[in-house]
Amino acid sequence: MDRIDISGSLPGGPRGKFFARANGTHFAAKEVAAGAQVVELYDEIGYWGVTAKDFRDQLKSISGDFTLRINSPGGDVFDGIAMFNDLLAHRGKVSIEVTGIAASIASVIAMAGDTISIASNAFFMIHNAWTYAAGNRHDFLASAEVLAQIDEAIGRTYVGRAKVGIRAVRDMMDDETWLGSAAAVDKGFADQLLTVGAAEADAVMAKFDLTNVFAKVPDALLWEGSDPGLAITARDIEKELMRDAGPRTRSQARALMRACKTSPEDATRDAGGEGLTSLLRTLEATNAQFKTAQ
Repeated sequence: MDRIDISGSLPGGPRGKFFARANGTHFAAKEVAAGAQVVELYDEIGYWGVTAKDFRDQLKSISGDFTLRINSPGGDVFDGIAMFNDLLAHRGKVSIEVTGIAASIASVIAMAGDTISIASNAFFMIHNAWTYAAGNRHDFLASAEVLAQIDEAIGRTYVGRAKVGIRAVRDMMDDETWLGSAAAVDKGFADQLLTVGAAEADAVMAKFDLTNVFAKVPDALLWEGSDPGLAITARDIEKELMRDAGPRTRSQARALMRACKTSPEDATRDAGGEGLTSLLRTLEATNAQFKTAQ
């Protein structure tokens, strides 16, 4: 498998959060039975989740063979490409286990494994890269050219592992294609099914709201807003505060959160509850005071 090299850049600095809500996410390296090393990547890729630097720092602590478990909706393409390249450069066998979803750039990261296993209830998803852009027609054309380079490089990376050709992969990317475990193995995106075990149970803890980003989310992955385990968390509120203000620094966002007098119970009610409505009104008021003070 070859490294992915992309020239050019896309507009803006750290992008806004794509995935509106997440629950149970984490990123950790640990040792399991008989000294086997495992890294669990159960989060968004990039600024709002696991960055390439975070990932590289974890790899530095691992020597030899290890297993990377993935349950990620994807995220920042350049962070993901860097993570893919770092896995290729790792001295030791890398076993990939897709325990939930490997969507978007997370599916590319999975391609760096020496072996790729997928849980029976897990999914791959591949699609074309996309971005936010602003400017005149020349700016948009330049962004489109970079996106075309990314799509071509990623498509050929899939072809290096899959049992389908580049034309089929391009069509799949154009269509936003979700592959269940059987289809992923059949088309060569995974080598084998993963034996049911603790890893799958852990993966279920990490859930993502995918419908605000992707168009063809399988029913099995639809967001269940009524699930009390998926209530809005302090992390969700912090991200929302930072998203539209230039962005705010994390310390400024936390200062606004501290200014809210709403109780923790109110802050974690479902979106339809009076507690969240009250919280958001309080945030709006403190936000206006904050802007006035600047």
